[in-house]
This record gives sequence, C-alpha cells and structure tokens, in this order.
Amino acid sequence: MNSPAAEQEQQPAARRRGRPVDVDPDEVALLALRHFAEHGYEATTMDDIARVAGIGRRTLFRYFPSKPALVWGGMEPVVARTAAELDAAPDDEPIASVLHRAIARALDLPPDRVEATRRRLLLIGSDDALIGFGLSRLAANRDVLAAFIARRMGTAPDGLHAKVRADALSAASFSALTWWAANSDDDPATVVAAALDALSA
Repeated sequence: MNSPAAEQEQQPAARRRGRPVDVDPDEVALLALRHFAEHGYEATTMDDIARVAGIGRRTLFRYFPSKPALVWGGMEPVVARTAAELDAAPDDEPIASVLHRAIARALDLPPDRVEATRRRLLLIGSDDALIGFGLSRLAANRDVLAAFIARRMGTAPDGLHAKVRADALSAASFSALTWWAANSDDDPATVVAAALDALSA
C-alpha cells in the first residue's frame, strides 16, 4: 500500500494522460516571474516554480522545459498573430502599412497578460544569457516578416532587401518593447507603433 507522499508523487504522472484542463500556462508563468523578481532568477529552480504554481514537476516541464523557455514563452503567440495579420492583408495595401499594423496588432495584449509581458522583458533585458537563448525566437518573427516582404517584392526571403528590412523592423520592435517595459505605462502596441513610425520618418 502506497504512503500518502507516494500517492501525491503519482498524481502528476496520472494527469499527463491528456492536457491538464486545470493548468493555465500563462498563470504559471506569471507566478514564476513574480517569484523571480522576489527571490532572483538564478536562485529559483524549476522545483520552486512547480511548488509556487501548485502543480507537479512533470506538469511544469510539459509546458516549459526550462526557465529560459518559460521567460520567452510569450513569443510564440506574437509570431502567430503577426503571421495571421500579414496573411490577411489586402494585396493593394502598401507594404510598410501592412508591416507596421501587423507588428502592432500582434502586441495588442489583453489586460491580464500585460504584467507577465512586462516582467518577461525586464528580466530578458537584464540577462545576456536570456537574450542569447531568445535569439531563435526573435529569428522566427523576423523570418515571418522577411517572407511577407519577399512575397510582395517578388524576391527571395534571404535576399538583401527582405532580410535587412525584416531585421530592422524586428530589432526596432524588440528595442521598443524593452523600453516600454522599463519606462511606460502605455500599452505596448502603442509604443511599438510609435517607434516604427519614427523609424520610417
């Protein structure tokens, strides 16, 4: 007969047979980000995060395989929204207009996601290793922009024009976001839109 402790250890494993309906990854991430701010990113373990979130360790790793992945976890939805906005743009709309609108709308966050986004960016901006980890995430967004530019221009996505323009937009957006996180109470979409307008001017 199993002890109560053994039964508790088995519960997270049993829940793995299907997506846990009672786990909100965004809420788990927010709790972890708050814990990082209070106790330190390096000092916090994945076991600490599981405990703070009230979930099993295996469940946590199901959503976030590492601490850096948790910090950068908000990037994938932004890339997906950017791609959707670009795909839905009218063919006769100017490229710059489409790009700026798509980037800004992808960052139009619901109010309950703003705190986590700010905390993520503040942490990323203070840790070179985290920035290095996220380069592939940023590259995914850049590649979406480059593919759209190439389609409109009739060139290759890795061509000079598409690559440089996509790099510039991606870098400017990220720079504006990190500035917003540390300096502004406005919504991030507004700040990024203003930055992109300034870049165009």
